[in-house]
Amino acid sequence: MSTKKIGAQCGILGGLMFVITSFVNMMVYPGGYSFFGNYFSELGLIEVGPYSNLLGYVLFSFACTAAAVCSVPFWLSIRMEFTSSNSLRYTSLLGSILGLTAAPNLSALALFAADVFLREHILTTISFFLLYTFAIIVYSLAILMNKEYSNLYSLVGFAVAVVVFGHIFFIGTALMQKLAVYSLILWSAVQGYAILKKMKQLETPADG
Repeated sequence: MSTKKIGAQCGILGGLMFVITSFVNMMVYPGGYSFFGNYFSELGLIEVGPYSNLLGYVLFSFACTAAAVCSVPFWLSIRMEFTSSNSLRYTSLLGSILGLTAAPNLSALALFAADVFLREHILTTISFFLLYTFAIIVYSLAILMNKEYSNLYSLVGFAVAVVVFGHIFFIGTALMQKLAVYSLILWSAVQGYAILKKMKQLETPADG
């Protein structure tokens, strides 16, 4: 299996693992978890009121760290799709650097439980959102420059950026946060799918 294919699959797998683990985490949350009223960060609290939430902390840390680890091969593989010119190489390099820099912040925001390390949690959370979103914007521009890509993938990226920035700067509700997080997951999954689709199209003539 090629490195590019593994990276593309990781772009899908990381988001899937986060969604599934977070759902399980919501089910075991002390006192009950409100999808519309509680933030993702609350899943990773060490204590919820008078109750211990150690299991939730472990699950949230696992979900974020697994997604962060999966994002590394994804950012390395997506860059291989943008090598036809120097401008694309440099643009994709910047995008991947931003994405790779976002990865440790994704893991750290969970490890720094908000009820114990509030300042560190806020800093790493904002850093993750901004770095990952700027990576998406850079790659959306690269897609516009790449004739082999449909501009639809670029529009998806810009739409995701609007949602995330809308959450960070204007609408800080729990529901908007979930829309922002799921939008980031969707973008990675869509790009992973796009890479796999192109690889399959290239392999089909040879198989036939």
